[in-house]
Amino acid sequence: MFTGLALVVAAQLGMGLAVETMKPEWRDPEYGHRLHQIRRLRDAHPDRPLVVAVGSSRTLMGLSPAAMGFPDEPGSPLVYNFGQTGAGPLQILLTTFRLLDAGVKPAFLLVELFPAALVGDGPAEDMMKLWGPRLGAGDVRRLAPYAAHPAAVQRTWAGNRLAPWYSLRLTLMNHWRPGWLPTANRIDFQWDRLDPRGWLAYPHDAVPAAEREKNVARAGESYVRQLAGYRIGATSDRALRDILVRCKAGGIPVAFYLTPEGPAFGSWYPPGARETLAAYLGALRREYEVPVFDAAGGFGEAEFADSHHLLPGGAARFSRRLADEYVRGWVSGGQ
Repeated sequence: MFTGLALVVAAQLGMGLAVETMKPEWRDPEYGHRLHQIRRLRDAHPDRPLVVAVGSSRTLMGLSPAAMGFPDEPGSPLVYNFGQTGAGPLQILLTTFRLLDAGVKPAFLLVELFPAALVGDGPAEDMMKLWGPRLGAGDVRRLAPYAAHPAAVQRTWAGNRLAPWYSLRLTLMNHWRPGWLPTANRIDFQWDRLDPRGWLAYPHDAVPAAEREKNVARAGESYVRQLAGYRIGATSDRALRDILVRCKAGGIPVAFYLTPEGPAFGSWYPPGARETLAAYLGALRREYEVPVFDAAGGFGEAEFADSHHLLPGGAARFSRRLADEYVRGWVSGGQ
């Protein structure tokens, strides 16, 4: 009996140690797999400045570094897509700080501004609920300044580490035996379909009109409510400002960029929302001398799966435009 109990405890402790050190992908696949990938990429191209783009699933599916057209030669920007699903400003801050703490220091940082996500507000313990199992021990410290009750974040982390074989069971199965899981529980595409620069292309080049209408309707159910009474959330604002402060201290130039939206998504903004957003971006530009890249206009509904996640063709067009109109000049000191 005691031998069995000791084995169970050892297994839990061993898994807890593994996901905090060598195997972060077993607790947070989107971060862990990309961390390994970006390190390999950086080490293979030490003579190229690393440009990291952090953002939401809009970035994840909409920014193709290969399509940006930078040549594979010394001195040419080496762009990596570090977009993650469900990432608003606080999650983007966490990803950025994780990377810096892990020794991945980009030469330049591109930070997505998703207008609907900017309304996010509240303490970290509420805003990070869905990311609970993904949090590491260091994240407790990183999120403490944004928590009303830092102990609550610590309890969330500790609760998931107490029995990691259980709390991480779906993630572990997706790594070891994904075929045993129902389709709804499969997330192995998050790493199996990544290209070498972190881009996760939408799985189809086109979406039938009827399917797109359904996708747009589902997106609208969430975002129409989220955009109502549009304002910039205090937590989101603080997170973006803290990214700027830390990167400035580390000598890392930062630029914000907007991602495309289809006509349907654009129609969900209430009166005055765009003016509120423009005033906020103007304030950031003035206070921090940070550029805002807007290559997001002029995209048709057929270029999206759901009026805001770009299909591969739209992603290629957006990526090349962002590179040609903004990033190329920025990294060369022209802006």
